[in-house]
Amino acid sequence: MVYGTAQAQTVFHWPAPETQPLGEAKRYYLPMGTPLMLKTRTQISTKDNKPGDRAYLEVAESVSFRGQIIVPIGAPVVAEVSRAQRNGHVGKKGKLEIRLLYAETPSGPVRLTGTSYDEGKSGTALSVGTMLFASALGGFFIHGPSARIDAGTPVEAYLAEPLRFTWYPEPGPKIALIPAQPDSYETARPGFSSLQQPVSRAD
Repeated sequence: MVYGTAQAQTVFHWPAPETQPLGEAKRYYLPMGTPLMLKTRTQISTKDNKPGDRAYLEVAESVSFRGQIIVPIGAPVVAEVSRAQRNGHVGKKGKLEIRLLYAETPSGPVRLTGTSYDEGKSGTALSVGTMLFASALGGFFIHGPSARIDAGTPVEAYLAEPLRFTWYPEPGPKIALIPAQPDSYETARPGFSSLQQPVSRAD
């Protein structure tokens, strides 16, 4: 993977499978609304960032289906600073808004969504308990004297569209495998380390 600057285009390269898959390929998809655990890669703050800046996160928990990794740990996620208001006089607090754009996966990019809100009292990072995406607004807020989100902060996002992928009977690339408990191609469940959402078969 190659990460560009805050304004540059980002290019990603996925490793080729160690062995060629065998058997008949089948098409499945993770439905819209499937949760995805992320974490921030770098600190984002009203001091260092301005609206339009790119912000980068990564997948913190892989998603697998029948032993095949669909979204690997470390998969990059791109976001954008949509609002960065620094603290002012008379106790005016800084405000920071981040909008998720998409996650890169071996099956291609997929849009993400969610929102969260937190109000700090001492410029500390957004707390883990409130860093949860729960709506379709596609971003999250933080308030504080100098609003910032520290690197490594956990984030829970959701797919804003179905993620279609191809499954082979033989395991795919060995990337942090997590067991899956599928039902069938029509309705199956991917493997999350702490989350469970259905996987559906694409027509």
